[in-house]
Amino acid sequence: MAQENIIHGSRIPDYLLNSKSNLSQYFIRLLMEFGNNTAMVDAHNESSFTFKNILNASFNIANTLKYEFGIQKDDIVGIYSENTILYPSLVLAVWHIGGVCALFNPMYTTKELTHVLNITKPKLMIASQMGLNVAKDSAKSLHFVKYVCPIDILCDARIIEEYTDFVSTPCDNNQTCVILFSSGTTGLPKGVELSHKSIFLIVSILNHINQMVTKTDTLMGLVPMFHGYGLLIICLCMSIGSKVVVLKYFDEELFLKSLEVQKVSVLFAVPPLMVFLAKHPLVEKYNLSCLKVIYSGAAPLSLNTENEVINRISKGKPLNVFQGYGMTELSVVSTTSGQGGVEHTSGSVGKLICGMSGKVIDLNNGKSLGVNESGELCFKGPMVMNGYYKNPKATTSIIDAEGWLHTGDIGYYDKNHNFYIVDRIKELIKYKGYQVAPAELESLLLTHPKIKDAAVIGLPNPEAGELPMAFVVKYPNSTLSENDVVQFVNKNVSAQKRLRGGVRFVDSIPKNPSGKILRRVLKGLIKQSKL
Repeated sequence: MAQENIIHGSRIPDYLLNSKSNLSQYFIRLLMEFGNNTAMVDAHNESSFTFKNILNASFNIANTLKYEFGIQKDDIVGIYSENTILYPSLVLAVWHIGGVCALFNPMYTTKELTHVLNITKPKLMIASQMGLNVAKDSAKSLHFVKYVCPIDILCDARIIEEYTDFVSTPCDNNQTCVILFSSGTTGLPKGVELSHKSIFLIVSILNHINQMVTKTDTLMGLVPMFHGYGLLIICLCMSIGSKVVVLKYFDEELFLKSLEVQKVSVLFAVPPLMVFLAKHPLVEKYNLSCLKVIYSGAAPLSLNTENEVINRISKGKPLNVFQGYGMTELSVVSTTSGQGGVEHTSGSVGKLICGMSGKVIDLNNGKSLGVNESGELCFKGPMVMNGYYKNPKATTSIIDAEGWLHTGDIGYYDKNHNFYIVDRIKELIKYKGYQVAPAELESLLLTHPKIKDAAVIGLPNPEAGELPMAFVVKYPNSTLSENDVVQFVNKNVSAQKRLRGGVRFVDSIPKNPSGKILRRVLKGLIKQSKL
């Protein structure tokens, strides 16, 4: 097949591509090397772990899992917890045994958790106190869950100081090491299988191409660790030797105070957090000039918001905002800005990382498109997932016969091979044959000084197909009217993009943990109110 209009990232160095190391072996070596340096700090109580503490705890937990619960190679262990400084040790412990971690959203209801448990069938569930009752209720009727173990029992204070002898179980690095769950924005969540090799490669490649994060940096660990993005931050911390400040949940004042007091230099963010930094009045009370780089991912970030954040918090010091693009199915990252000191193009999600190939295809005929032509983004490379766990039909629906993963996202690349994201295919609004991208209208709405947050969906209409409609969160005591919003948008967009579906004021915009707007929830509100 012709290779026309296919872009390739640089070659992965042979010493990385040919490595046989599994993640247990990889991190044992590095954690021993970083030793007594501080690895993680709990922002809520200021307790901390060194890298040696993480390693000791992982060995002791592995022994408990192996000898008290009978966990063996290839067994699946579920982890159902909010962020904690114990999370890396729990994940590593399962990898030491040669097991597979299934990471679950701690906000899942009993029904939702039961769904993902039925997919993965873990032998053991490890749960935090917050989720313990839900975990027990879900496991009651599931014969395959042999044990539900509270984290507190598994991890007492003694486990971090010394460890008993432990021999890591031999494990092929092509084996699945973790099952992560897709956001479920296009249906029920599916289990994404990632191998030891794919995570080893993504971590090693990011270290290889990126000189912006070093062992002297302090990172913010707010992104949920059960999510691919959060898991990647854990792995980067353990591979670089940098410190991570861990937040269990987002608290506005604690987040800002932690940035300032802990002198966080690298922030991993999602667009809603960037909007908070750009617009919330509380931000003015804190000196955030310690930040030198912010990485934003998981959903499109507008250029306006990017610039607002820089102008507001840099205090005249250098601050880079880099965007990246990826999916859980691509081991989290496929393009990123700030590679090897290459100049960043604002508004783009950067260039392809090492080993990744990309193309943009026509939505109608699948033909590869050229520079500045929008279509579906497709990627190929050794970091593509092993597949959806026990779901070959879903796997073949997203990965074609040539190995290209079809993302469902619309984007394009410029003449310098910087990629840009437009929107999701299924979220495009079809107005009289025109395609309207909700993300574009949302970016515009967020530039209004009286709008705190916004989301746009298509309102079904028998004549036009769909009408663009906005859900808007106003600032308290704002006098903003629906007509004000409509007129503001109408002045700034072409005719097909006008808010013909109207405006509805709401208290908040529903989003998943990675910051993606849950448009199906908003569409459900329309149905309920019979608009």
